[in-house]
Amino acid sequence: MSIAKKLASETAAYSLSSILAKAINYLFGLFIVKYISTEEYGVYSKLYAYAGFLLVFLTHGMETTFFRFLHKQGYKDKAYSVAFTSITNAVIFFIALVFIFIIPIGNFVEESHRLIKIFAFIMVFDVLCALPFASLRAQNRPLKFAFYKILNIGIFIFFNGLLFIGLPVLDIDFGISKVENIFIANLTASILTFILLAFQTEKFKFTYDAKLHKELWIYGFPIMLVGIAGMTNEMLDRAMLTKLLPYDAATNNIQLAIYSFNYKFAMPISMFLQAYRFAAEPIFFKEASQANDRNMYAEMMKFYIICACFIFLGIMLFMPAFQSFFIWYTPNAKVLFEGVFMVPILLLANLCLGIYFNISTWYKITDKTHFGAIISGIGAVITIVLNLILVPAWGYAGAAWATLFVYIIMVVIGFALERKYFPIPYQYGRIGFYLFISLALFAIYTYFIANNIESLPIKSAIALLILGIYVILVYKTEKRK
Repeated sequence: MSIAKKLASETAAYSLSSILAKAINYLFGLFIVKYISTEEYGVYSKLYAYAGFLLVFLTHGMETTFFRFLHKQGYKDKAYSVAFTSITNAVIFFIALVFIFIIPIGNFVEESHRLIKIFAFIMVFDVLCALPFASLRAQNRPLKFAFYKILNIGIFIFFNGLLFIGLPVLDIDFGISKVENIFIANLTASILTFILLAFQTEKFKFTYDAKLHKELWIYGFPIMLVGIAGMTNEMLDRAMLTKLLPYDAATNNIQLAIYSFNYKFAMPISMFLQAYRFAAEPIFFKEASQANDRNMYAEMMKFYIICACFIFLGIMLFMPAFQSFFIWYTPNAKVLFEGVFMVPILLLANLCLGIYFNISTWYKITDKTHFGAIISGIGAVITIVLNLILVPAWGYAGAAWATLFVYIIMVVIGFALERKYFPIPYQYGRIGFYLFISLALFAIYTYFIANNIESLPIKSAIALLILGIYVILVYKTEKRK
């Protein structure tokens, strides 16, 4: 097999499995609303927001660090062992802290001690799986990597089905909350995945090298800081919303549920961006030495905008149909859709994140990655400040606007630095045209169709027509490409 074919097949396995796993989790988050209350959905959303931060802290950059040191002379046989030891030490310290400080932790998150302990052990086994998954990548075993990623989600969905559907049919009740059901299913999946991975990856040898451990920390610590900054930009709103809202714990959880549920309708652009990154990054670096590389980067930005605007329109034009479906699916959706006005704001925020990813190409291919850390850090600080100011004043709408403002600011900073250090001839006219057209079509549909026509079939037919107009405009404009 040629290098190109090998690279293509491995990229497909890694990207498709990761995207499929994310898509299944995404759908689970939408459809679980039938089985849990709105308040419980807020608890579920809050704890999984905390999970993002804990995964960054507990892995402390060891996945990337393992890849870096695996190919360094003299470290090949020790890199996995020492990195895994470092992660193991971190999770032991973490679980000890949880049990020692369970009362103040429980008071802070306002949840039961049992739920917190279940959640903590999920973090332990998810973190312990991180390096075995990295090892499969290092061993060029993409199919096994994909298999275990999908198997983990499959086990999670199976046990949720058992707990939410199977046991009630059998009239079995273990006396646990519905949120605990979700986390028990997750813990089961995480434990089984770790056990299966332990038999498939490199055999762990208890080899310790203090000098190497120090080098791993020095290399991995900045990676962890960048990860924390990125997670702050992405997840802080959901992690801290219940602490910033001025209501009681139950009401705050309901408000978070509304925000998190509507945020999911903005995630298709995020999922598209993940797929785009898997495809684009190899091209970015491969073409970096070519004379016409900057024109290629400009073309890729334009086509990202075209696709992201299509997704934006597709979601917003068919939002009445989505609302009708979910309200038919479960009465809980009526409360959750109180925040539907945030969806276009959050869609535009995720669209801006993709623009920033394209702009950030310049510092990656010129080895000036410290600019990425600086921009992410600035974004994290602004995220914290805006949430502290806007959420108490505007509620969950403040979190949505803060997300959009932060990504716009990151785009502006990234663009200014790109113009100074690595100018790329972006087709600003075309990009502006597609953004304007998609927003204009959305506005026309919202104010003249959705607000004035009651019939859902008619609204959906007009929505399809408007989406077709956008596609025709793109085709007419880009047909030579």
